[in-house]
Amino acid sequence: MIVLTSLSPHPARPGRVRVYIDGKYAFELSKKIIRAKNVVEGETLSAERRRELETFAVREAAISLLARRERSRAELAVALKRKRFAPDLIERVLQEIAAQGLQSDSRFAGAWVETRKRLSPRGRAALIYELKQKGIAGPEIKGAVNRYTQSDERAALRDLIASRLERLGASKDDKQKIKHRLLGFLARRGFAYDDIHDVLVHEFPDWA
Repeated sequence: MIVLTSLSPHPARPGRVRVYIDGKYAFELSKKIIRAKNVVEGETLSAERRRELETFAVREAAISLLARRERSRAELAVALKRKRFAPDLIERVLQEIAAQGLQSDSRFAGAWVETRKRLSPRGRAALIYELKQKGIAGPEIKGAVNRYTQSDERAALRDLIASRLERLGASKDDKQKIKHRLLGFLARRGFAYDDIHDVLVHEFPDWA
């Protein structure tokens, strides 16, 4: 027999309740769900009832994560597994929220590229690698990176070289050391050597 032994208000999150089953912490639910589903202490839980409540818990946890920022499906899966939810319930909820448009790998990939372009420019190769690491599939990667045009990439490269040279120039290193460090920095950002060389020749001839 499975018993819901305790409902404890979350000490740091108003509106959230910790659910204990058979004396052990199981998951969190919102007070809204507690009321709507008539969840009470001492309730004997069938397997179906427990899964119903845990499914709500998985969904609320996923929505809470998405409210902070866009996330890939793979990122959400990892975060939800850390909370020890049942894998089949995680998969079910992820399918549902994707179908409802609440989570989208395509949207995540586009937002990732736009954020990189504005705040921390990368070459296309680095963007592709990063999106793969986030669990994004090929078609979504292609769609997002294709919106980062060659003109965008060249402009980002030009701005990075200018700002980096200004910083490296204060180091009092000789010119070859500065150039070596510059090339290493740009390569780590995913820019191709041919593109770097071309921008140096045309925009920064003293460093070509």
